[in-house]
Amino acid sequence: MKTPAVVFTDVAQIEVREIEMPPPGPGEVQIATAYSTISCGTEGWALKQLFTWARTPYPCVPGYQRVGTITELGPEVEGWQVGDRVMATVGRWEGEVVSFWGSHAAVANTVASELYWIPDGADDIDASGAVVAQVGYNAASRVIVQPGDWGVVYGDGLIGQCAAQAAQARGANVILVGHRPERVELAREYSAEIAINNQETSVAEAVREHAGDFVTFVVDTVQQEAAQEEYSPLLEHGKGQIVYSGFTPTETWASMADLQKRELTTHYVSGWTRARMDATLALMAEGQMRLLPLITHQVDAVSRGADMYRMILEKSEPFVGITLDWTKA
Repeated sequence: MKTPAVVFTDVAQIEVREIEMPPPGPGEVQIATAYSTISCGTEGWALKQLFTWARTPYPCVPGYQRVGTITELGPEVEGWQVGDRVMATVGRWEGEVVSFWGSHAAVANTVASELYWIPDGADDIDASGAVVAQVGYNAASRVIVQPGDWGVVYGDGLIGQCAAQAAQARGANVILVGHRPERVELAREYSAEIAINNQETSVAEAVREHAGDFVTFVVDTVQQEAAQEEYSPLLEHGKGQIVYSGFTPTETWASMADLQKRELTTHYVSGWTRARMDATLALMAEGQMRLLPLITHQVDAVSRGADMYRMILEKSEPFVGITLDWTKA
């Protein structure tokens, strides 16, 4: 069958076009997508051939998070039925246009092991960004924290905001640090007790005012040397904790010497697991993690999907979360 999909045709070249989608193979299901949410950082790097963990195989369909309904079962699938509402990660098929990671399509096959039940109470658009939200959950889950402890999250994108929300769900108080006014305002309303623009406000002064001399942890989603120099003094020698979350296409930048001299506990996180995805979806169902208020662009996938990637590349207007609506495809 033919189905519309977002296709990266070459470096910085995007279009929405019809691709061939075969029937689901053994262990696979076919899903009619309702919503898919763009992972702006990773997909932007992949579009520019800067994602160094894997080379982008143009032409390809990007995306690794979507919500939809199972329309067909392949052989050897157990535990799922046609009509089930699911969150799915990567798509899988063979053809001229390949999956990388294959979620931004109106209809696509997914191996059953990459399907997740959406709990009652979880919004479809929240769930359509569950992988990105899980990155934030994963970061917040790594630190030892007691209710009432303060932490700092660097980064005002979806990962930073989700990390802040997940830390709050554990009882922490959060200062989110960003530099885009519209994102900082959203963080102030939905993701953190305190949100500051560090181009206008001193992070150290904000910490002293609200947390005291030190914070318990820092989640770093921006991964820049200047950020490390700014937050390292805010962590107590021998007790402070740092979580590095996200991806950078450049060379390793963290000062290991500084971390060692200060005896700071350091975590590195990536990818997703079933346990973390289920926990993230559960927090969504409980209203403790929300992407919907952070979705600044919810657009028709077929008519405006390519425009969203051009906006990401050109930074032509402010954005945080971007969700593609496939319900009219």
